Amino acid sequence: MKLPQLRIGNLRPKYPIVQGGMAVRISTAPLAAAVAEVGGVGTIAGTGMTEEELRQEIREARRLTGGIIGVNVLFAVKNFARLVKASMQEGIDFIVTGAGFSRDMFSWGRETGVSIIPIVSSARLAKLAERLGAAALVVEGVEAGGHLGTDRPLGEILPEVREAVDLPLIAAGGIADGKDAA
Repeated sequence: MKLPQLRIGNLRPKYPIVQGGMAVRISTAPLAAAVAEVGGVGTIAGTGMTEEELRQEIREARRLTGGIIGVNVLFAVKNFARLVKASMQEGIDFIVTGAGFSRDMFSWGRETGVSIIPIVSSARLAKLAERLGAAALVVEGVEAGGHLGTDRPLGEILPEVREAVDLPLIAAGGIADGKDAA
């Protein structure tokens, strides 16, 4: 089976598989590096870490692989800006953010060449993220383990977002058995 090519800014993973950033301390360097090493996209969950802990996780992931590694940080945490900036200073490939997003993070991404990937659960939020400069979007419905507070299934949200924006989309949740995916 031929899989579609995923593009996130200038990143082109071998496989369009993105490992979710599962906090707290589930998605760390060994898991993210293992996914990246086989051609997927690895994600370190930075929420719940200090800046120094996150820096160490990024360095360890880089030691383990030359593949694509990103960081997921919830916007709702008080040290959001410090974690995102520390990740960018460490040369991370992308930042995923859920539980809202900061307009500032898009300019930080442009300044550092780091792709910004917000998590959205509506076409309205997807359009705003695209206008602000998102490289891709994670689209999640009620089935995902995220923090968006939607009660709508991915199968309803994904087609609306696909029609509303011209960005790569990463579906999250409700896709393991294919029943809820669009």
